[in-house]
Amino acid sequence: MTVGPSAEPQTDDPIPALIGAAFDAAREQPTLERLVEIDKLLREEIARLSTTATALAEHRSVRSRGWYALVNAVDRADYTLTFQNREGLAGALNVAELARRVTELRQVTNS
Repeated sequence: MTVGPSAEPQTDDPIPALIGAAFDAAREQPTLERLVEIDKLLREEIARLSTTATALAEHRSVRSRGWYALVNAVDRADYTLTFQNREGLAGALNVAELARRVTELRQVTNS
């Protein structure tokens, strides 16, 4: 039996792979340089998405469900950005938390 083209669309979005690498970091124990790279890229994505979420919140009714979702996602992401990059398991946990915030921001900005 031959396998046809994949049903999944191909995208140039590197963020899902980055999120996967962040969640796998505790198991795979990447080098400090890789952890720093993942950390930096996730922080950049959080900054980009936070700007978008803040702009979207300005166009929602204050205290509406959508407004709260956006504002709370930005607040949680801002708090997560205060975490310092570390090595080993602590670093892996930090990048996993950054990945969670990117995922949350992507969800609220796309809804």
